[in-house]
Amino acid sequence: MYRSSILQEKDRANRKRRKLVVFLLFAIGFIFLVSDARAKGFPQVMFIVDASGSMWGDAGGQRKIDAAKEVISKIVPELPSEVKVGLTVYGHRRKGDCSDIEVMVPPGSSDRKGLIAKVLALSPKGKTPIADSIKKVANLLKSIEEETTIILISDGEETCNADPCGVVKSLKKAGIKFILHVVGFDVNDSQKKQLECLSEAGSGKYFGAKDTGSLLEAFETVKKEVSHKVEKAKTTAKKSVSRLGKLHITMPASSTRCLHVLKVEKASNGKTIKKIESIKPDSVHPLLAGKYKLTAGYANSNYKPDSVVSYGTIEVKGGETTVLKLGAIAVNIADSLKKMPAGAVIITKEGDNGFTLVTPYTGNSYYFYKTKPVPAGTYNFAVHYKGSYLYRTSTKPVILAKSVHVSEGRQSVVTIDSGIRITKPHESSMVSWKLIPAENKTDFIMIDSASNGDYPLWETYAVPPGTYDLVAFVKGMTEPLPAGEGLMINKGELLKFDTGL
Repeated sequence: MYRSSILQEKDRANRKRRKLVVFLLFAIGFIFLVSDARAKGFPQVMFIVDASGSMWGDAGGQRKIDAAKEVISKIVPELPSEVKVGLTVYGHRRKGDCSDIEVMVPPGSSDRKGLIAKVLALSPKGKTPIADSIKKVANLLKSIEEETTIILISDGEETCNADPCGVVKSLKKAGIKFILHVVGFDVNDSQKKQLECLSEAGSGKYFGAKDTGSLLEAFETVKKEVSHKVEKAKTTAKKSVSRLGKLHITMPASSTRCLHVLKVEKASNGKTIKKIESIKPDSVHPLLAGKYKLTAGYANSNYKPDSVVSYGTIEVKGGETTVLKLGAIAVNIADSLKKMPAGAVIITKEGDNGFTLVTPYTGNSYYFYKTKPVPAGTYNFAVHYKGSYLYRTSTKPVILAKSVHVSEGRQSVVTIDSGIRITKPHESSMVSWKLIPAENKTDFIMIDSASNGDYPLWETYAVPPGTYDLVAFVKGMTEPLPAGEGLMINKGELLKFDTGL
């Protein structure tokens, strides 16, 4: 019995030890998990320091290498605590050796004191292998998801590679996430040009420095940029817990009357999530994070179905606001042209075959020339002259205004103030006429009689300003008659023309 009691006691002790080990493993794993979560998303900074022989030179009464040491010693401790650092140096060990490049502190380090100590111990000696140094650093960044800010400080141009700019461009093209800021310390115009090229290729900025003060100013600017990225990363981390975002829609106030409805549909399955009616010039709509198709329904008179066009696909992100900023097309049409027998107004978007807004004649032309909201872009404004089902005239669009540029939040005006009217003779056997532009004979306007009379021939029609030839088609004749040549229609002018037939 005594032996059994001892065994039971040992068994209880072993169970306690196993529980303790499991707890410790869990705790250690949790600590690493929290640490990794905190680090994720924050930018890193990698310093590349020129320790070539020329850094012993004077700049503003102080040796350049001493100025660099002083500034780096001040800036590194002031970086946000979330930022990891690294250090690469070239030219510090051997003279005349292009391979003298050393990663003294690998990227992702928290050892700022160690980094500063290594900088303070530098003794310039060798050449300036800038391109290979950047390449070496970039290769270390391939597996890092967050963008790394590389700060290169150099007092001269590349001495080991014929095309350092090309090297940086190829690294960016390879998809390595970094930006390269370059500080040119006491450099001449030729050296500055090369260093500027490096910063541009690396999507960064170039800073010129002549002394310790201007060198510090350059580093302070980069520090502010990095600090801003840290704050943005913190905000993003906080927002990411929410799947709810917002769609903010704005448009010129004068354009809301024409837009009857805006449908928000899931891009994945076309399901309508929301119908926005009673459109306002400024409105905000909560939506779950995701991609959505926006379909606009423009009002037509006499309760006819809407004219529907697509505004494309937008993405709403959780905790963020996606902005759709529409512009507008307004129409200024001369009074003499308002009653022309247009069968439809047609607005097309250049470069987007999916955007064709057709406002048809539905018993009246109330919405024809009202201001219409549209996404930013370049548009053509046209009409066709099949005024009703009785008209034999085709529905071929007649472009009245080409390449109308519409900016976000702005209203662009289309002016229609030139046209033609053929004088009706006492008697006529004319069945149609064609107006042919001198510059582009395929862009003609053809007007035919209606099934119940020739009245469409004598209506007023809007046409773009230009020089035209007019031919008439007469009943019983196999060839058209040249009724007018070189007819000038000027902007703001309505040409009344008598064919003499």
